[in-house]
Amino acid sequence: MQTATTHFKNGEYIETIEVLRKNEKWTEDTMNMMAKSNEKLHRYETAFLYYTLAKNTKDASRVIMNHPKQELETEYSDYINPKCRILRVKDRRGVFAMDFMDEGEVLLKIPLSECKRGTQEELAKYLLEDNVYSRSMPVTKFPVEWSEELKDELNVSPMRLILERRINQMSKDNVHELSLVGSRNFANGKDEYLVPFADMLNHSNKPNIEWKFTDSHFVMKTTKDIKPHEECFDCYGPKSNYELFLHYGFVLPCNTHLDKVRVICDIPGDIYAKRVDPRYFQRSFEFELMGSYMEGTVEIFSFLRYLRSKNRRCPETIKQFIQKPIDKENELWACKMLFNWLQADVKRRVEKSAYGVENPLTISLLQSEMSVLVHWGETLQLAISILSGNRKAAKKSKNDYIIKVVKKLI
Repeated sequence: MQTATTHFKNGEYIETIEVLRKNEKWTEDTMNMMAKSNEKLHRYETAFLYYTLAKNTKDASRVIMNHPKQELETEYSDYINPKCRILRVKDRRGVFAMDFMDEGEVLLKIPLSECKRGTQEELAKYLLEDNVYSRSMPVTKFPVEWSEELKDELNVSPMRLILERRINQMSKDNVHELSLVGSRNFANGKDEYLVPFADMLNHSNKPNIEWKFTDSHFVMKTTKDIKPHEECFDCYGPKSNYELFLHYGFVLPCNTHLDKVRVICDIPGDIYAKRVDPRYFQRSFEFELMGSYMEGTVEIFSFLRYLRSKNRRCPETIKQFIQKPIDKENELWACKMLFNWLQADVKRRVEKSAYGVENPLTISLLQSEMSVLVHWGETLQLAISILSGNRKAAKKSKNDYIIKVVKKLI
């Protein structure tokens, strides 16, 4: 700290930052000094971040007022709540409150005449024009624009094939602009709009902002009180990380409840010969596993219940195939079979992704897939224990599969 202080007093702000970055222990003092050094270098957004981390709201508010507004904010200032600013914090851009905002307060009220309406192709062409709105667009590439080398980092995941299918479905022209439109447009019935400033809000499963169309305006309001320097979040809808990755180019941590993973497995040969119609299924097939006991997960459980049942009619597909739990023994067998499949898939992933994965977004996606596999591994172990006679294990569990299925069978 003393070395950093000396550099700062001498006006050596870059050196101060370098020393502080090597500091293993962050305190309010070191974060404030980091903020002041960045402020002296006119890095106002970075200074704002460190003042905020130091809980120094006074200097955080002061420094951000010195940061010039973005062109988009100036152009549409008549419609934007002056308490809000577009900032780049932690390497991503978002909208932040600069003052207290009450629940129900208007964040944005913009006439529809100031928005751009059209088909996705028309809106993509609009983004090719040189205007205030198009100049505000991010330059980050979406996964559909990735190089073959980057896409190959996904080889361990079914997302690699899903991404290729998505690429083949898209027009070869204006891929970046079409991706921007797909990730930013707001739907009003059959109409799609690009709404200046509104699309700067990031996504959260727990948003503090809601939006609606009126006959003449697009309106965003707060759904709860927002404190100074808190980020304003919209919700893009309940989406898995597969959808977020494919269409928006990010994934969420702690999204397991909504998340999913696709698993490739092999049906044991003796069971395949007796119970499966080869016209409909190959021994090796792919299924979807959701983070919770819902569509996708219900279907693979249904298929496993069929395999162990006396039902003679093989389903033609597992999509929308529903077989209710039959009895404790049947469900126990289904849990053991699914557990073995997931173990094999985890082993395959670990072996194939041990080397060569460097892209942070790819790593995040693979981690989210693994979270779903681990969640179901733990759930199935608990279910097997309960169905094998350990009733005490069921009492405190809040897992939806344990509650909806297992507890009802014991």
